[in-house]
Amino acid sequence: MKKRLPPVVRGIALGIALLGGSCTKNTQEAPTPAAPTPVGPSITGRIQPVGALSDVALVDTATHQTVVGAAPDGQGAYQFTAVRAGTYDLYFNAWPGYVRPRQQRVTVTAGKTTVVPPVTVVQSTGSVTADGAVLPAPLVSRIIGHPTLFTLVLSDDVPGGARGTYRLELSLPYAVRVGTYALDGAAAYAVFYAGNAGGFDSRLPASPVPSGGTLTVTAVDNPAPHPRSVSGTFRFTGTAPAQGTQKTVSGTFQNASF
Repeated sequence: MKKRLPPVVRGIALGIALLGGSCTKNTQEAPTPAAPTPVGPSITGRIQPVGALSDVALVDTATHQTVVGAAPDGQGAYQFTAVRAGTYDLYFNAWPGYVRPRQQRVTVTAGKTTVVPPVTVVQSTGSVTADGAVLPAPLVSRIIGHPTLFTLVLSDDVPGGARGTYRLELSLPYAVRVGTYALDGAAAYAVFYAGNAGGFDSRLPASPVPSGGTLTVTAVDNPAPHPRSVSGTFRFTGTAPAQGTQKTVSGTFQNASF
């Protein structure tokens, strides 16, 4: 015959059992905390030497539009935050005296940081002469906007600032090769600015001397990892439409990177 527990003891035992079951149930139903979302930049990189680049532009490869730009800090580091997952090109813009490095393609993955290998910027050896005078060391930039031509701009302009003493624009085929090009606008043309005067354009007809001339490319170099560079000579007569005047310009350009 089994012994029956006193009522008080039975009540305590029942309470303990119910409490234990409740704790077990609550433990099983408690949601698992979500893993913390990584917080940090989407893209990081570094350039050397410090001060060689003015900024780095992030360009969407699908739309070819600049998404955002970033200036390197005092240690040469740059970064982009809150960038959507996808594929982008990094375009590097150099200060005068340096050669702009080639663009780099990067892939951004959600929640991760893409680390770009360090970029070394070399000093420019570009030079320009016009009418026998050696012009100040050029800042070389490139303009894209024509279906078959790109424009190589050599000037002593201050980036984001005032115009310098000269500006030479040479529009060339994308697949530029060694050879002579007529500066008539069909395959190439040139515009020369001197100081605050208007541009003398080789495409504009005028009397008494027709505009036009020739540009001879003597060398095209492809020194990876830097952009291609081109050297050559030019001679053309340009017309300034605002003043109705003409100017004949001749000279050379060396190691103009693009």
